This record gives sequence, structure tokens and C-alpha cells, in this order.
Amino acid sequence: MLVSRVTENLDRNSMRLHHSTTSADLETRNVSHLGARYDSSPTRPAFDHTVHVARLDADRAVSRSARRERNRGYGFATAVALALVLITSQSAFAETRASDQVDGAAASKRSIKTAALPDVTMRAGALVDGEGRVLWSRREAERRPMASITKIMTAVVALEESDMTTMVVIPKASGQVGESTAFLRPGEKLPMDQVLEALLVKSGNDAAVAIARSVAGSDEAFVKLMNAKAVELGLKDTHFANSHGLDEPGHYTTASDLAVLGRYAMANPRFREIVKMQTVTIGSGARKEVLHSTDLLIGNYAGAIGIKTGFTDGAGYSVLSAAEREGLTLYAVVLGTSSELQRFREARELLDWGFAHYRAQQLAVGGTVVAEAPVADYLDRRVPAAISRDETVSVLDLSGPITRTVTVGVVAAPIKKGQTVGVATFTQAGKMISRVPLVATYDVKRPNLFLRIWIGSVRVWRKLFGGPPPVAAPI
Repeated sequence: MLVSRVTENLDRNSMRLHHSTTSADLETRNVSHLGARYDSSPTRPAFDHTVHVARLDADRAVSRSARRERNRGYGFATAVALALVLITSQSAFAETRASDQVDGAAASKRSIKTAALPDVTMRAGALVDGEGRVLWSRREAERRPMASITKIMTAVVALEESDMTTMVVIPKASGQVGESTAFLRPGEKLPMDQVLEALLVKSGNDAAVAIARSVAGSDEAFVKLMNAKAVELGLKDTHFANSHGLDEPGHYTTASDLAVLGRYAMANPRFREIVKMQTVTIGSGARKEVLHSTDLLIGNYAGAIGIKTGFTDGAGYSVLSAAEREGLTLYAVVLGTSSELQRFREARELLDWGFAHYRAQQLAVGGTVVAEAPVADYLDRRVPAAISRDETVSVLDLSGPITRTVTVGVVAAPIKKGQTVGVATFTQAGKMISRVPLVATYDVKRPNLFLRIWIGSVRVWRKLFGGPPPVAAPI
């Protein structure tokens, strides 16, 4: 029987995201080589993207043939570019939109000012935590080409359908795909594990074809495995037409689906290990080839752990990036930016915003008495109801205040210390973010026979002549 429900807003001073509790949380973090500085205080992070160097907007004009020509030296060239202007001063094309979604609702509906939103130009994207909670999104359900981000699924199927020690014979067709290459040589034999490294680190289209034919016998059969896995994962707006990601009819995904796929892939230890590598060496002896990662955030952004870049004319410059700090993992999906470096600037912008606004917050301290539960076998007797455990969850501060609702019921004796007598529910923006049981703080024995007779007579008296019924007395 429900007898008490008390709702209250938590004290904003004591319940904010720990930012006001320690000086370490208030320090300004500098990532000088990225040109990024943000304040981790609970207010809007002061993004400052100033770098005293010229922008490399000309990168957008690099022709497809020129990109192929520079592939072999990509690692050195991009390292130099990164040192100069990885994430340039705030782009003239950057923008915020009131229609962008924050924690499942339009920012305008949450009365969040656009100045507090990520400043990005991407066509579509999302920021998701490690449990799948969507913190920010833009057109997350819009179907779009996915370019080489396709190779996440290629790797997933390879990891689950083949042995990593299998020797892969590089087919002639691998060298005919074109575009991004890992310089695999037709006819050579490499362990599947090395071909996966060439696929994920260097983003080799030749590696994708080699994997597809080794695992399934043909490109078509491998694509069927990819689509079957997409169905298994619930990727309702994703369909594959090839293993490498070049634009093709029927080859599409969404930012939302990519976030699901990325989280799934990162649960595989070998996949997670590969996508974090800055360089890999394939082959042996005189046939050694050092390949450099296409992901410029790895080694240059605090906590970066992968996972995959992509570019085609249809998809634009895109990237799915992940970073981990203090036990919190965030995934930034960036689809359709205007330049190679812009995709990394916007991925960093999303991650910075997420780490600044989404943090662990202690909602409850175990042992704290928050209510009293009436004991059915006594007259007006109550047992203190205390929080059963410490409770800390990640909270997005822009989603508004947290509300605690305490619910207790009439409990029959005997009652044991630690017995559940109620529940504390925490909600934010109408969504439940945590539930914590309330427990009795001491034992209550069942009254003896004579006491039960006396209590029964008093209750009859009260029923006939009036008297206060047992009620909860929340604190």
C-alpha cells in the first residue's frame, strides 16, 4: 500500500556536477597542440580555437588523384599539418542550431541558448555515451553515404567469421578498387590480423576486398554477411552494397546507426586495440610496409581511442571518433563536413562539449534517512527509511534540474534492519535517471498478543470516534 510520495528538487548548490567541489575540476585544460582550450566548470565551456597559424582551407580543393598520390606519405604529411593547424581557428562556416537535439529534445524546447551548443557545420551527427545515451544530435536519422566508416562493419564480420591467423591471399581485384590504399600487392600472403590493421589504420580499400573474398569467397557473399549483421544489431536505416565504402546505390547509414555499430565494434578487444594504433607494420623482411593512421585525433587529443575516418564525394569528410576520460567514454559521429581537417575539429568540438557538460554526479549517500515508513502492526509507529547505497550517475547539466521522489509504504512487522521499505527515484527532464531502494535502519519486532489486543481496541475506538490514521512522515 502506497502511503507517501514526496517530490523535491535537489539543492542546485550541493547537487551540481562536482565542478564546484574541487579546484582540480575548475582548472582550465589546455591542449596546445590542438589549439583547444575549454573550461570544465558547470557553465558554458569557454571554447577557444585560436591557433596563430594560417588555415589550410586549400585542403578541401585537393583532387582525388592528388590524394592518391600522397597516400604513401600520408602519415608524415598529416603529422606536419597537425602540428601546424590540426584544428584551426573557429571556422567561418561553423554554426549552432536551435533545432539540434540535446538529450532527446530540441535545444529550443529546453530553452538552451545556441551559444551553449556545439559549434559545428556537419550535415548530420551525434554524440553518444558508452551506454548509448544520445547527448546531442543533428539529423541523426537521415540516411547518408558512409564512405570508409563502412570498414567498421567489414572488420566486425571478419573478426567474427574468420581466424586471425588465416593467411589471406591478396587478389588482383584488390588493386583495382582505387582510392584509399594500403599498398597490398596482388598474390602476396598476409595474416588476416595484418590485413585488418591495413583496413582500419590505413583505411585500405584493397584490404577490404581481400578480407571480403577471403572470408566469404566473393564480394557479394560478404556483403550479405554485413547486412545480416546490421539486422542483428537493429540497424534499421543501414544497408551495405560493398565492403569498402565507395559511393554506390543502396549503400547508406545514419548517424544514429553508426553510433550503435561503433559501440558494438569497440566491445571487441582486438578491434579496439587496432583502431587506437597510430602506425602499423605489415609484411616481413624486405616486404615491410609502415602504414600511418588516417585518424588525426589519436595521440593528439586527450583520451582518443579511435575509431574510423571516411571520405567520398557523396559522404563528404566524415569521422566516427571515440575518447575516454575518467571512466567515461563518448562517441562523436561527424558526417558531411567540407574539409579533411574540419571533420576532426568538429569531432573534437563534440567531445569537448560532452566532457564539459556530461559528468558523474553523486545523487545519494548511503545511510541518509529521507523518510519514515509506517509500521502496520503498531499505533503511529514509523521506522526510518534510509538510502541503501551511494549512487553516482553521469548527468548532462544542460538537461535541467534533478528531482528526487521518495515513496514509502506501510510495512508489516517484524521488520529487519536493511529490509526494503521504499524507493527514491531521480528524474531529469521527465526521464528517470536512477532508482535507489530505501531500507529500514533498525529491527522492529512483532507486537506480543496482549499488545496486539490493545492496539486492536484502540483502532476500533478511533474508527468509531475519530483519530489520526498512520501516515508517512517524510523528512
